[in-house]
Amino acid sequence: MPSFDWDNLAKSKKIVKTKDERTCGNLMAEYKDNIIIIEGITKSREYMVPKSKVVDCNRNGIYLDISYDMLSSFEF
Repeated sequence: MPSFDWDNLAKSKKIVKTKDERTCGNLMAEYKDNIIIIEGITKSREYMVPKSKVVDCNRNGIYLDISYDMLSSFEF
């Protein structure tokens, strides 16, 4: 698993994308071995995704190794 500065990424509310290039929200926080993603302006959906599902991070966003359809299994 790559190592990232999760605190700074959360402060910048970095965009998160699935492996099928769909935007699934913004990184809002780190919690233990997970990241918290909120989709939508009015908190329409919240996800807690294991950091192990993150495969890359660059100036364009954070990329997950799961499809958008699989994302619902991480909703809370």
